[in-house]
Amino acid sequence: MRSIHIYATCICLLFFTGCSSTNAPDLAQLPGYWEIEAVHAYGEVFAPKGAAPAVDFYHLKADSIGYKKKMAPTFNGLYQSSEDQIAFSVLKEGQRFYLHFDSALIPWKEEILSINAEQMVLFHNDKEYHYKRHQKITL
Repeated sequence: MRSIHIYATCICLLFFTGCSSTNAPDLAQLPGYWEIEAVHAYGEVFAPKGAAPAVDFYHLKADSIGYKKKMAPTFNGLYQSSEDQIAFSVLKEGQRFYLHFDSALIPWKEEILSINAEQMVLFHNDKEYHYKRHQKITL
């Protein structure tokens, strides 16, 4: 009889730990400079060759609102850009988190698949965009 209780307890523990909800991405890792390392689409991987001509800069405020801006790295370790930037907000839909770009002519959203200090993966239009943290050019 005691073994049945132990067995039932183990089954319950496995059930509850195996059915945990999706963790929220660590949005504190988002701000900064990111460059595309690879794009996964249609069963293929596309990787840029050479130095990144442009990187994405993400700025995020505490209220989950921010902007994205294209930046061009220079050889002196600085970045050049235009004044253009696109606003986004971080939204949760079900168990998924999205960057929702709503200030464009045609709004879109990119799903945050993963993010940490060095890598980020976003999903948009049937493509996975694999980013790595951009390292400044130093001579």
